[in-house]
Amino acid sequence: MYAFALLALLGLAVLAVAQIGHRFLSRAPEFWAFVLVGLGVGAAWLVDFDLFEIWGLPVRNDTIGITVTGLLIAGAGYFWRELLHFFAGLARKLTDEAASMEKSQQLRRVA
Repeated sequence: MYAFALLALLGLAVLAVAQIGHRFLSRAPEFWAFVLVGLGVGAAWLVDFDLFEIWGLPVRNDTIGITVTGLLIAGAGYFWRELLHFFAGLARKLTDEAASMEKSQQLRRVA
């Protein structure tokens, strides 16, 4: 269970680091996956995190286990990105919907 939590938090950390370069990545959105993969594999190698070894799954080579764990971290980062965009869009929709209702029904703001 701790290994899964570590995977999710490392994915969130990779996304946070990738968001620093958001200004450069907004021009080419197809590079998000490549940046997250690079950061995920780099993070796995930096902390020497082999998820398959923790779960007791045999892997042919330790380097393969760490690299594939980095790919899993990148996938978790991409999942976090989509999940956070979903909630941001939902909040934006609800806020805009309330503003349009106020304008269409001539309601005034109380607070």
